[in-house]
Formats: sequence, C-alpha cells, structure tokens
Amino acid sequence: SFRNNQFGAALGGPIVRDKTFFYVDYEGQRERVGLNSLARVPTPGEIAQTRTDIADAGGTVSPVIDALLQRNPWPAPNINLNAALWAGDSNASVTTPAYNPINSFIGKVDHNFDSNNLLTGRYYLGDSAQSFPLALVGGGILPGYNTFTPTRVNLVSISYVRVFSSTQVNEVRFGYNRFAEDFLPEDREFDPASIGINTGVAARDTGLPFMRFSGLTALGSTLSVPRGRKDTNWQFIDSFSWKFKRHEMKFGYEFRRTSINSFFDAGYRGRIDFRHGDIQTSLYNFLSGIPSGGRQAKGDSDRQTFQNSHAGYFQDSYRMNPKFTFNYGVRWDYYGVIGEKSGLLSNFDAVNGLRMVGGANLPRLYERDLNNFAPRASLAYDLTGKGKTVIRAGYGFF
Repeated sequence: SFRNNQFGAALGGPIVRDKTFFYVDYEGQRERVGLNSLARVPTPGEIAQTRTDIADAGGTVSPVIDALLQRNPWPAPNINLNAALWAGDSNASVTTPAYNPINSFIGKVDHNFDSNNLLTGRYYLGDSAQSFPLALVGGGILPGYNTFTPTRVNLVSISYVRVFSSTQVNEVRFGYNRFAEDFLPEDREFDPASIGINTGVAARDTGLPFMRFSGLTALGSTLSVPRGRKDTNWQFIDSFSWKFKRHEMKFGYEFRRTSINSFFDAGYRGRIDFRHGDIQTSLYNFLSGIPSGGRQAKGDSDRQTFQNSHAGYFQDSYRMNPKFTFNYGVRWDYYGVIGEKSGLLSNFDAVNGLRMVGGANLPRLYERDLNNFAPRASLAYDLTGKGKTVIRAGYGFF
C-alpha cells in the first residue's frame, strides 16, 4: 500500500502597523510505501543439508558465516514451498518498506523604514529522510539494505530597496543557501567486526559488505554508498536603475562563492563473492567461508572544493523617438578557477604527466578565462505609431 499524509498551515500579518509584516508557512508530508520483488533465498532445509555435507566432508562451518546466519540476513521463503527449485526460480515474495518524511518551513519579514526604504528577509528550511532500495547499480532488494538519504536545505535571502528619487532605484541582495545530502546504507550501524569480518574501514563505512552468490539473491546495500555532499553558496548582488530623458539605464554586479564538501566511499565497504557455479556449490562454500573473489576500494575521497565568480552588466533602453527604441548592453562573467582546500586536485598532460595543483608547473587547475563578454543589441520600430504593427530585430552573443 502507498500512503501519503500531507498537512500544513500558514499565518501572516502585521508586527508594527503599516511598518513591519511577517509571514510563516509549514508543510509536512509522511510518505510510506512497500516495494515488491521476487527473491531466491536459501531454505532451512538447504542450509541444514549443506551443514551436513560440510561435516561429512570433514570440514567445519565458518563461525563468521554462522554468526551472520543468526542475524537472518535473508527473509524466510514463502512461495513454491512444495515445488522443486531450479536455478533462477524464486521462492520468496518480498516487500521492502520505503518511506520519506518531509518537513518544509518558510519565514518572511518585511520592514518599511519609510516609503523609500524597504528591507525584506526570507528563510526556508527543507528537511527529508528518504529510505529506499536503490538497487539500480547492483544493490540488494531485500529488507534491511535500503539506501538512506537524509537531505536538508537552508535558504536565506535579504533584500534592501532604496528609492533615491522617482528616476533612481537601487536594490542590494544577499543570498545564502546550503544543500546537504548523504546516501548511506540502511545497516550502517552494524559493524561487521562484531561477527568477525574485518573490513578495516572508518566508522562511516560500516555495514555488511555486499555479498553475491550463484543463484541466490545478494546481501548488503549497493556498493555506491556511502557518499555525500554539502553545497554552500554565498551571493551578493547590487542593481541600480536610472531613468533620465530618453534613457532607461541599468547597472549591476554579482559575486558568488560556491563551496562543495563531499566524499564518495564507493566500494570501501567491500564486496565478497561466493559465485561457484550453482546454488548448491555456492551455498557450500559460503557456509565454509570460502569466497570465490571480491574487491575493496580505499583511499581519501574527501574533497573541499571552492569557486569564486564575478559578473557585471550594463544595459540601456534608448527611446530615440515615439516610434523607435534602441536597446544595447553587455554582460561580463568570470567563473573562477576551481580550487581545493588541501590542494587535492591534479591535471595530466602528455608532456609532464600527472601534476598536483600548487606546484611550480601547475599553480592552478586550469587557466583563467577573462573573455566572457556577452554583448547584445536590439531595436523596436512602431511602423504606424499606433502600436498595431511593430518590427523588431535583435542580436546577442552569449
């Protein structure tokens, strides 16, 4: 079943009469759903028979795997119980719970110092915590191995409008936003070392290693997790409008600083394969603790990148006469060179090979581009002077 409860409230009004006003709004959502799939899981009889086969061959069941089986990593079979099972058959109908609670809040305050000065502040908070079986890149579909995705968004905007006269207006804006999102294994609280699997990873990379089998449904969350990022933007904008005689001119400047703190520990948790040809052999070697292979990645995936960008523009609408208007202007953008706080960026060329940023031969990741000029011009001609037929033409380079 799919259930989505949605609710909220909004309230606004004056704080100081004719001077200061407020507005707040809240909305919540509670979304729950079950994702259905088919799985092939080992039956109690197959596990018991495999234990007997290992003992008859003079072997022993791995205590590590025994401890794992006590955690019931597979759900119990519930279909085809009386039928002979072949490779590829399913014997379990599985419903994996998924959910996504969302909370959103908006707050706004407007203050009129007088008729020529207006200050506005806005704040937005969005928060969610989705849990979903993200098996798109080979992850498991079984309950307990979802991808948990906490997300939080903060937005702040402050605007100050100053009217100097009936022909001159200036607006200053300050903006801040932060987007934080992680993709984590649902079983991240489980330390494999507690059952004897030493993956040698940091605390954030815990969880059962991804396990693959011949003919059986995999265990563990997708190898692409954990990963996460925090994007932060600071923005300053100043815009000035000036009308005089036949001109309507606008000037503006913008500064933006973007920083991204991220990590991408794909494969750090590790993958262990028990793929030995058929289900029986795969299960035998699994209980014996004999993998057919696997892989694990390691290293420092943390990056703290940043970029400072600038922009400026000028535009004029020149009304030459009642019939003819000419518009022209230019914008300039400088997208700053991306940097990393600890210098963990490199570049490669055929002559020098791999070079780390910050050395004598590579002071920055790539050369600056200072030529991003975007001119534009257009005209509008009222053919009859009555606003019935207008001819327009324009050119812009972006």
